[in-house]
Amino acid sequence: MANRLNRDVIIVGAGIVGCATANFLARAGVSVTVLDPNGIAAGASGRNNGLVEHTYDAATVGLFDETVELLAQVLGDGFPREPIGTLLLTHDEASAQALERQYSAFPSLAPRALDPDQARAAEPLLAPGLWACMLRTGHPIMPVEATTAFADLARIEGAEFVLGEPLTLVRDAGQVRGVSFGVDEYRADAVLICAGAASTAVLNGLVRPEIISPLWGVIVSVELPTRPRHPLIEGALAAAHGSGEVQMEAPFTLLDSPSWLAVGSTMLEGDEPDGAAWAPRLLARGCEFVPSIAQAEVKGILACARPRAFDNRPILGRVPGQDQLWIAAGHGGRGMSIGAASARLVAEAIVAGHDASLPSQLSANRLADD
Repeated sequence: MANRLNRDVIIVGAGIVGCATANFLARAGVSVTVLDPNGIAAGASGRNNGLVEHTYDAATVGLFDETVELLAQVLGDGFPREPIGTLLLTHDEASAQALERQYSAFPSLAPRALDPDQARAAEPLLAPGLWACMLRTGHPIMPVEATTAFADLARIEGAEFVLGEPLTLVRDAGQVRGVSFGVDEYRADAVLICAGAASTAVLNGLVRPEIISPLWGVIVSVELPTRPRHPLIEGALAAAHGSGEVQMEAPFTLLDSPSWLAVGSTMLEGDEPDGAAWAPRLLARGCEFVPSIAQAEVKGILACARPRAFDNRPILGRVPGQDQLWIAAGHGGRGMSIGAASARLVAEAIVAGHDASLPSQLSANRLADD
């Protein structure tokens, strides 16, 4: 017979959002337990490049600003307060100027189109003839470190982490009341799903599967003779932020972080891709932008499922039709950039007992209209 354990809040998922929410709830005096079958930072929170980057979306830019402050508090000297600057790359002047106009909607980015000479002065690794747009954003961190830091703070405040067992939701008359985890059954006043790309699988029919779906990114970890000065991102990829459109299957990125230097990245729907099959294509395309990639030493290949929401914005709040079931998921590739502030919003809503304070563009209430 299962042991029945009572808690105020059960959190499913020990990524950056789940761990940060546990911290905020525990600080508010809530009895909270975090359950994860795979461990802390086992998903996207431990497998992404760790670039804390502007969201380029008016609905979430406030979350980005707050997350920068929260990460600076938690990581201390491990968080670079000044952005290192991100270069968006393109092949012609018109595209570079279009990017400058697009990002002028966010004055803090200070967008500036660069001609090929200026672009190579800013980043000597670039191939000749490339235009660019420089944005004032980009804080490279180690994502596992950030996630673990929030988990450690949550533990100090009394939160419990239980890891490594399969789980299912416990329902009474259609209402979720807890979680079955291994041999134990946890009952709670609130159950919060922070399971990233696995969230709809955990919810198991309570929302449509396409509400949050995996968008797979394959990256190739490399060593180069000279490392880049800035994050390098193909302009067509950046232009798609905020719309959710996948314009290219394999746009070029070269991102240096405390975790690794990586060439990428794919934007693939469906099942997990074969990273070994994609790696040569990513490296070959990378050589068009950074010729020295041809001499790169490949250190590893990694695939990561980004939890993409149906409208490309995180889903926060109480699940429609449920009185004790909450969700904080669907952050796409911006979990590190907005996850901590999302966690603070959801924790405060759970403590208040309602989600009326959550922004309508992010609220889970929009699932009822989907």
